[in-house]
Amino acid sequence: MHISIAGFFGNSPRRGLSFAQDFAQALEELNFRTLSLPEHVVFFPTYESDYPYTEDGEPNWGPETGIFDPLFVAQALANSTTKLRFITGVLILTQRPALLTAKEVLTLDHFTDGRFELGVGSGWSWEEYNALGVDFAQRGRRLNEYIEALRVAWTDERATYKGDFVHFENAVMNPKPITPGGPPIIIGGDSPAAMRRAALLGDGWYGWWAQPDIKTHLGQLGEILNAHGRDLSDKDFDFKLGLPLAEINPGEIEAKVELAASLGVDELILAPPIPAKDFNTHLETVATAAGLV
Repeated sequence: MHISIAGFFGNSPRRGLSFAQDFAQALEELNFRTLSLPEHVVFFPTYESDYPYTEDGEPNWGPETGIFDPLFVAQALANSTTKLRFITGVLILTQRPALLTAKEVLTLDHFTDGRFELGVGSGWSWEEYNALGVDFAQRGRRLNEYIEALRVAWTDERATYKGDFVHFENAVMNPKPITPGGPPIIIGGDSPAAMRRAALLGDGWYGWWAQPDIKTHLGQLGEILNAHGRDLSDKDFDFKLGLPLAEINPGEIEAKVELAASLGVDELILAPPIPAKDFNTHLETVATAAGLV
């Protein structure tokens, strides 16, 4: 099982480009596989939308939160590393033009030498959709079309896609990705709809270990995959699981890593609170507890 890290950059002056580069290099030296990068275009002081990963539905970040665009971050940090992989965790694909995103991601595929994976989701905040001028109610159907359209643009010499939300004919998008078929598209989200999307359209699934009974939750994923002729153990299905950590507790990390491995997880993405000060020491503690060093 691979062990990776979710990181945040741009949320304070101390966590700018120089810090991000040092952080990525430290991850590589400690044998973490992937750096997962979150995305939101804008934030709001308050939300009517329910955040799905807290008990009261309130986001667990402050009103002044900010983060850099993950695609730009992945490119910048790829230049500072040689083995570390990158994934968006997750890109709200439906808030962006489909073909423009296809071009940006295939460029990342080239410039990272195939070290980029596209994690996508439909989002949860109608406020953000509204600010970007995109219909929130139709986001699921739109996301399905966008995923299909990206793959068509990446693979067909004369690309045509006719959907309700994406429509193009004889479009030429070159160069083609260096990864055959384009970078892996990993479907994020813990709802049954997201799991079905992963089964039907995904190269894998990226869930979040925020449930009290993770075995039952992953059992639901397995049942949905099986219903669509796929399985968690399939070599062509990348089973990722994000783990939020309130603190860096080596005993907890060791136990969770062991449990995740027993559940067949391909990649466990740890999300610990890593302060900017002495971040190397904290990352080494996490890596040691996870069995990487």
